[in-house]
Order: sequence, then C-alpha cells, then structure tokens
Amino acid sequence: MPDCSKLSLHFWLTQSMARTIGVNLHQALVRGQFARSDYTQTIAECMACAQTEKCVPWLAKQGAGADHLPDYCALKSTLEALKP
Repeated sequence: MPDCSKLSLHFWLTQSMARTIGVNLHQALVRGQFARSDYTQTIAECMACAQTEKCVPWLAKQGAGADHLPDYCALKSTLEALKP
C-alpha cells in the first residue's frame, strides 16, 4: 500500500508548482486539457523525482508566482504546457 503522507506531499507539491505558474489543474481537468490519467501520472512523476527537497524552498521564494518552473522540476514540461 502507498505511503499516504508521501502521496499527500506530492499531490500538494504538484498543485503548488502548477498554481505558482498560473495553472489550475482542476480547471484543466474540467476543460478536457488534462486527463485524470495524466494527473495521476504527473503526481507519480513528482513522487519519483530525486530533487523534491528543493521544491518547498523554491515555492516559498516565489510569493507572487513565477513565469517558469525550475529546470530540475520533473513536471516542468507537463505543467508549463498547460499555462494559459
């Protein structure tokens, strides 16, 4: 069984990284821009990333948001493709 605390952490990291660049994943799902299977895969990619310890400090520095995700982010191309 998956570690629920790890799953929760990566769910919220994925949400936060998206939100920081102006992407609302719920709206992307509703609009059909992002399938539920894509969402699940994106969270799994975040969980597999070896650099997630950098995410919370990076997010804390973004305050008003960011134009792009950091290059080390495993979700960079996926989430930036959803930018309005």
